[in-house]
Amino acid sequence: MFLGWADAVRAQDATRGAQLYRALPGSPGVGSCVSCHGEPLNNRNSVLRGAVGGAWISRTIAAVSAMGYLRQFLSDADLADIATYLATVVPSAELETLPEPWPTFDDFGAQAVGTLAAERTLWLRNLQPRGELSIGSVVSTDPVVFPVQHECPLSLPPLGSCRVRTWFRPAAVGPAEARFDILAPGGQLLRSGRLLGTGAALQPPTLAWAPATELVDFGRVEVGRSAELRLQLHNPGGTAVALERLRSTGPQALRFVVSGECAAAGRIEAGARCEVTIAHSPRAAERAEGWVELASDAANAPLLRLQAIGVAAQVPPQSSASSPEQDAAGGGALSPWPLLGLGLSVLALRLGRVRRKPH
Repeated sequence: MFLGWADAVRAQDATRGAQLYRALPGSPGVGSCVSCHGEPLNNRNSVLRGAVGGAWISRTIAAVSAMGYLRQFLSDADLADIATYLATVVPSAELETLPEPWPTFDDFGAQAVGTLAAERTLWLRNLQPRGELSIGSVVSTDPVVFPVQHECPLSLPPLGSCRVRTWFRPAAVGPAEARFDILAPGGQLLRSGRLLGTGAALQPPTLAWAPATELVDFGRVEVGRSAELRLQLHNPGGTAVALERLRSTGPQALRFVVSGECAAAGRIEAGARCEVTIAHSPRAAERAEGWVELASDAANAPLLRLQAIGVAAQVPPQSSASSPEQDAAGGGALSPWPLLGLGLSVLALRLGRVRRKPH
């Protein structure tokens, strides 16, 4: 869609573009660009190509059917603001050579002001099969509200991973946000992600998974088949909890589907449990990863990381059924005619020997 001059002049607000990128306008649950692309510095699905302008993003939305719904929420001016924001983000190197945060963001949910939320975990990974990665530090842009500690070595081995521990201590009522930055030994910014939370006047209920877990691993699933795992989301408090979002997210979110009682009701009564079903359907023989995005008016349950390995469908072995000739001879038994011929050949050989014997 063509951008008019007035829109082009007005659409130069990178801050507003960042807000739109992270939370689309519209009713709750509409989603965000983060859901499919991650933080822009991670450049998932070539999102930084949108930095050339709102018109490029508009053409992409029109060309990609899964993105078509965005047109009802984003104007040309909105798209131009998002493009302006993306133009401020520049990765320092090829993504394959940089540490991979998994996930790229985490939402603590609500927490009473001045109190410390339970520790949560993020992972940094080296996805290279051979090269090592140098990591200097992992820091929070707001270490008072979102303290961060990491357990990463200076050199992360090939296919290695290390843990980043995070907390949330709100200083005021209302939403809070910080960025965690992964820095090289020289201080250069490599990758980043977001930490979210909401300060509350009183301590809200705390949601929990049953069984307690932070990783849902489907293992190996054949292409063309589907696998399901079920958990329960528990509200042990005395107040009902409203669920704003409960869905799979991440660059491979379409490989995972979250459904069940919790997602349908959008609410968990005090002391109640509801079932969450997570399904995985591989489209190719490849690894798939994501996480479950949970947003509520309570302290959120720990973030669920999702992983699965798609494998090629097993080719059935060739049938060992007997041939028609064998069936006619009696279910695989030898036909009598070859045996008769063999007997005659032996007899002829013996007669020949007798004739050649001297008298």
